[in-house]
Amino acid sequence: MAATQEGRLRALHRALAAHPNQPVLFADLIREVWGDTPPTGPLPALRTLVKRLRRSIPDEIVTDASGYRLKVRTPGPCQLPADLPDFVGREDELERLERQEGVIAITGAPGVGKTALAVRLAHRLRERYFDGQLYVNLRAFAAGSPVTPEQALSRFLKALGVPQAAIPASLDAQVDLYRKKLDGKRVLVVLDNVVEDMVEPLVPNQPGCLAILTSRHDLPGQLRLDVLGDDAAHELLVSMRVEGTDEERTELVRLCAHLPLALRIAGANVAYGHIEDYLDELRGDRLTVLEIDGDTAVRATFELSYRALSSAAKRVFRLLGLPPGADIGIDAVTALAGSDPDAQLDELVRAGLVDHVGGRYQLHDLIRLFAADAADDDDRARLLHGYSWYLTTAYNAIGKVIAELGLITDPDLSGACLEFEGREDAAAWLEEEHANLVAAVLAAPSPYAQQLADVVRIYLHTGRFEIEKALVFQAGLRAARAAGDRAGQCAALFGLGMSAWGRGEYRDALDHYRAALEQADDPGPIATIRNNFGLVHLELGEVAQARAQLIEALALRRQIGDERAAASTLMNLGISHGARGELREAAQYIEQAYEVCARHGMSNQRALVLDNLSVAYFELGELDRALDASLESVRLHTEEDHPRALANALASLARIRAERGEFDEGLTAARRCFEVSRDAEHPKSRIDCLVAMAVLEPEKAGRHAGDAVELGRKIGYEPGVITASVLLAQATGSVELIDEVLTTIRETDSFMDHSRALLARARITRSVDTAREALRAAEDRGQAKVASDARSFLATL
Repeated sequence: MAATQEGRLRALHRALAAHPNQPVLFADLIREVWGDTPPTGPLPALRTLVKRLRRSIPDEIVTDASGYRLKVRTPGPCQLPADLPDFVGREDELERLERQEGVIAITGAPGVGKTALAVRLAHRLRERYFDGQLYVNLRAFAAGSPVTPEQALSRFLKALGVPQAAIPASLDAQVDLYRKKLDGKRVLVVLDNVVEDMVEPLVPNQPGCLAILTSRHDLPGQLRLDVLGDDAAHELLVSMRVEGTDEERTELVRLCAHLPLALRIAGANVAYGHIEDYLDELRGDRLTVLEIDGDTAVRATFELSYRALSSAAKRVFRLLGLPPGADIGIDAVTALAGSDPDAQLDELVRAGLVDHVGGRYQLHDLIRLFAADAADDDDRARLLHGYSWYLTTAYNAIGKVIAELGLITDPDLSGACLEFEGREDAAAWLEEEHANLVAAVLAAPSPYAQQLADVVRIYLHTGRFEIEKALVFQAGLRAARAAGDRAGQCAALFGLGMSAWGRGEYRDALDHYRAALEQADDPGPIATIRNNFGLVHLELGEVAQARAQLIEALALRRQIGDERAAASTLMNLGISHGARGELREAAQYIEQAYEVCARHGMSNQRALVLDNLSVAYFELGELDRALDASLESVRLHTEEDHPRALANALASLARIRAERGEFDEGLTAARRCFEVSRDAEHPKSRIDCLVAMAVLEPEKAGRHAGDAVELGRKIGYEPGVITASVLLAQATGSVELIDEVLTTIRETDSFMDHSRALLARARITRSVDTAREALRAAEDRGQAKVASDARSFLATL
């Protein structure tokens, strides 16, 4: 029996935690808490104890009919920066702010300690917001481009568990998903360095969530932060081991204008040192000045700290003010400096000019501006080395993650760079440097901007970084146009076309590709653009146009001896033959593509080829070969972690299983396909999977096929609409619909489903002549399974 109230709380918690997510009987809980001597009225006493426990733990306690159940909550993401170990003062402000709900705005002059206060407050409130603490520095007052609301929301959604591929491109859709993810949760959001027009999309409006904002500008309901008071300023200096008399520290506080940023830098310079000498320098010609303004104080402390540095550390400091990202890693600093900067970085950290956070280096916005202003022409020339390093290192990393880059520009990739041992190592670097790569494209001069945009194009496309794609390709296009760089313009326009294609905006994609083609001079880029033209035309059901583009692309790639690139065009030509019902030719082209991929070790492309080969074998009725190819494609796509391609392969597998009569296995593949296609935001594969479901669940065939038709028409995926319409007509017995499908097939030259459509019409009308026509069409195209079905149906007539 627990003797004290706290002891009883611990006993109750232990009893519930011993059976998480399961009800524990009232009687058992009473016995665990009070033993053999329960209080008078044990149930009310237990309810009171439970009420107290609910207030003291993050987990939820649910009341069941016969007991209580502990629902253990998984901790949410924590993106908060580290709290300052020597934070002082501000207790009155903290106590006031801790009582606020909804939105807290902290404003004030640069260097007054807004971010430090916001971070300290966030750490004090963490336990109240167990479902997560999100943080972003929107850099509204920093040099270079601020972080956009779309970029910030993309990072928040990813932290909240939304796969990158499922993060929407539009701000409205992002906000809607963000608010749904926060619904019913307690999440703390810190928005650092904002201006008012950035705020609305990012501030959660759900009850139970809290936003903390910092800004130099006035905001509604703000706490306008003042400089540190005398006592807090002295306490900060003492905590930093600043020696000297009280009078000397008082003068240092005055000369630093009571600003925390200036005091921290001054304190770093005189800790364990000679405060008298530092004061002499800091006074300068200002001995008679009674009030020191903030800008002057901050500038003076920066200047003194900078003067005290070694010449090598001064140079590294100036260089750190130039790159556009919010932070920088040691390898990038080494590239900037041209030598090992460890000793200089340590000196800068000791001087309080640079923060070392988790292996990355950061500068306060004011310090960064000071460093950049101090930079000379040689320093700015070194920044170009930094851009070159990012360009070449990104190329190496992406080449490890995605085998085929297909560049349109011709960058110099011979400079210094990082080398990567394998795919995981490269992917980790890309994750860490993602924001800096985007920032580099936005800030770099020509040719680095357009060339880096070209290098990261396929990485952004396969990773579904929709927000960054718009920023990167538009920036690359601006830089290329300003420089009159036709190849750079071609690359950026091609990137915009790929972005539109990925969103299912097929006509926009074609417009961008046409504009890119106008800027293309070399056969390699022309072949790449024409190959993608063919893909979009295929998805629009425009088979003849697709075939013409692909034939030209293949001829160009063979002309320049680019066999690896030719593999994708061979595969796409196979798909175009399949769309026309020329299945043997389709299989031959795709088999050629597979041989090239195997010969060159192109595992990602091989997985795509196998998926399309499985479809060709399926249509030919070679179901064993189809299954083998499909299973291998799914395995490879799973290993390569390409969700959109995996969703396509799973849809193919579900349909093959359905045709083989393996309904349980087919449903398993279909359910997985729906999950992956939803997470990857890939409606095309969902349509193909709904077609498979119409066969796997014949009693629901009309509903599944109808959903597929509706979604296919919405995104303009004509082949999917045709296939689904055949099944819908058959399920509903609609002669009008099947005749409409047959007309569309003849008009678009999409004969893959011609024999199936004829057989569906024969079944609906019970027509021997139409069944014989379906049999002839299936035999002419080698569709063994459809031919067998037609013979079986004729036998019943």
